[in-house]
Amino acid sequence: MLWRLAVRCPNELLLLLTVLVLVCFAFPQLGRIGYVFYSFIALLLTRGRLGRGRGSALDDRIYRSLGTVALLAMWLWLMTPLDLTFSGVPLALSWSVLVGWSILRLIQQLAGEPRVNRPLLMGAIAGYLHLGLTAGLVMGAVETIQPGSFQPLDLTQEALAAGASSVIESSGAFAEINYFAFVCLTTVGFGDINPVLPLARMLAVATSIAGPLYLAVVMGVVIGRYASTAGGPGRTP
Repeated sequence: MLWRLAVRCPNELLLLLTVLVLVCFAFPQLGRIGYVFYSFIALLLTRGRLGRGRGSALDDRIYRSLGTVALLAMWLWLMTPLDLTFSGVPLALSWSVLVGWSILRLIQQLAGEPRVNRPLLMGAIAGYLHLGLTAGLVMGAVETIQPGSFQPLDLTQEALAAGASSVIESSGAFAEINYFAFVCLTTVGFGDINPVLPLARMLAVATSIAGPLYLAVVMGVVIGRYASTAGGPGRTP
């Protein structure tokens, strides 16, 4: 049933899964379940309609393989001990490339819609929220690679002090980094959390650029489709 829904309504399902991840991070005790929804998102992106892009068959195979690598890298990071700092490197690299590629494919799909409809709007919203979730996931990996990257947070040390032996056992603490990721994405800049190490700062800057850029591109697609529909045959100037 879930696979049938993914074929018929991929954008709606992507938005639903993204919202479920946000709900899980809003309640830290549900943080572990959020990563299960992350897995479904990766599978939907690479095995669903987005997995069949407008490029060559080789591009599609590489894209699907990247989704598998990203999924494995995430669970490897979640299961490894917190003191193995470099376990987050494969996650940060694979998810950054996967989501960047997925957003490009999503925009191409949205641009192919003949008019402004529900799938177009749902896909546009899901893509924006997914940017924030992925930024939070990568920022969490950076915090384990370079503990103390975000201040006044010190999540890795707090998790170790609380007796957590792996990342997934301390997943609730990383909800604060997801909050900071959306602060960067929306360029709100509350200032309660600050990136203090170079890698964290560059990631915050990249997220702050990606958010408005995505909105500009998608709004151009939506306005263009609406204008073409409004000015179609039978319409008076």
